[in-house]
Amino acid sequence: MNARLGLLAGVLVCGCAGWQRVQVASDTTLAPRQQVQVWRGSQARVLHAVRLTGDSLVGVPFQKPLSCDSCRVAIARSDVDSLRVGNMERAGIVVSALPFLALAYLAIALAGMGD
Repeated sequence: MNARLGLLAGVLVCGCAGWQRVQVASDTTLAPRQQVQVWRGSQARVLHAVRLTGDSLVGVPFQKPLSCDSCRVAIARSDVDSLRVGNMERAGIVVSALPFLALAYLAIALAGMGD
């Protein structure tokens, strides 16, 4: 029974990962690989290599390499509603782990049937 609770706790902890809203001061450069959701209205764009100045936000679309200077986009700070930092890949990692967690749960359940 304790193993089942531990497995359930692991699943819940993995599912709690996500995006967090942040307030970023002007003249800030975030870590190059930090993924940032830039919200404008009801649309979000994910960038990395983000740099903020007094009047603009500059970054590279997440799907492009950090070194892609021709891919850089600039957005006026006045057009940005909010910023959230997080990791787009985390959800994929959690979903990829679900079959293994299900197998572990099945193994625990079957082992308990022999008792």
